[in-house]
Order: sequence, then C-alpha cells, then structure tokens
Amino acid sequence: MNVELTYKEVWATLNALDLSEYHDKKGKFTYISWTDAWKILMEHYPFATYEFQPETYESNGTVMSHCIVRIGHLERYMWLPCMDNSNKSLTNPTTRQIQDSRMRCLVKCLAMLGLANYLYRGEDLPDANKDAEEAQVIQEVAPEVESETETGFSIKELNGNIKTNCKTAKEFLVQMRVEYQNCLQEEKSFKGIYLMNKDQIDQAYESVPASDKEVKDGFKALIELGESA
Repeated sequence: MNVELTYKEVWATLNALDLSEYHDKKGKFTYISWTDAWKILMEHYPFATYEFQPETYESNGTVMSHCIVRIGHLERYMWLPCMDNSNKSLTNPTTRQIQDSRMRCLVKCLAMLGLANYLYRGEDLPDANKDAEEAQVIQEVAPEVESETETGFSIKELNGNIKTNCKTAKEFLVQMRVEYQNCLQEEKSFKGIYLMNKDQIDQAYESVPASDKEVKDGFKALIELGESA
C-alpha cells in the first residue's frame, strides 16, 4: 500500500542533512547555490516541482518575487524582495536581477521544507542598520507604478469582512494563492474562500490584458483550483 508523504517526514529528511560542503560566502552572508539546493532535493524527491508567481511591484519601485515548491501533494509558498549583494532592496530592478531574485526565492522556499533552513536563522530579528538602509530605499525617487484599476481588488473572509486590499490584479492573484496555501496547511477547504471572492476573481481576470499571458494563466489555474475544491 502506498503511503502519502507528510510535511513532518519531508522536514525530518531535509532538515537532517549536513550541507556545509555546499556553503558559499558573499560578504558576511552564507548561502547555497540554487543549483546545489535543487540537486540535493532531486536526490531525495525527484518528482518535486516549482512554480514562480508573478512579481508584485510596490509604489516605491521595489519588487517582490514569489515561489511555490511542490513535493507530491505537499507544497510551500515563499516570497523574497529583489535585493543587491548587500541584501538591500533594489528599486526598479532589471530582468536579470529579477531572475536572480526568483532563484534565491526558490532556495528560501526549499528552506520552508527543511533544506538548509538554518541559513535563515535570525534574519527577521530587529536590525537598526538594515532598517536605516531600507528607509533610504523608500526615500529614493522611483517612477510611479500604476494600478491596473482605480479601485483595485479586495479579498474577503468567509464572514464577508474585507481581509486584504490589493492595488493590482497581479497582487490580488498572489494573495489568493496565499489563501489557497493557508487552506492547505490548515487542512481546510478552499471552496468557501473561492466562492466568497469569485466575483473579484472574475473581475481581476478580465482586467488582465491578453498580452500578459503569465498572469492570465495564473488566474486560470486559480479558478481551476477553486472549481475543483
């Protein structure tokens, strides 16, 4: 009889690995190349896949990358700002910088499954120097990022209360993916959230131009998930 993988089993397997031979240093930071991280994952779970979600763009010109890693029916979602080699947020990053950010986001997403999770220990602790650097980024002049609609899109909770306001269809798509991920982790049905927000999903989908195939396809996948939940 086939036994499905569990989050606990995957975590125990990946978190127990000694990856010190794969460590690289860049300034004061220790990291693992995405090529090594993916190779290690493939040695244990060759059926694993990953998916990048559309980037979200902030009003100050900074950009957030989003990634989902799936191992069978298990999945983890993670986000990461586009940063320079000093881990300082970039304003108006190039496509090359966004590409690099995506691959770094992939490695961080793998850490959520246990792979080299220790590398990120302490990154969320208060840091006055880091806060000052980020404040400087916010003060820098950056071109305005226009909303796709005047009113944007809202995500509602099951009780009808608004939980999240999104300026663009891209941001709305990413946040709905977060809702889906939360339902999976809490072992709840996504159907209720999907139906509560179906009108907004349809409106957001229709607002995306046909030329933006990546976002269009993202909404199609979201709708399929909701209809089949």
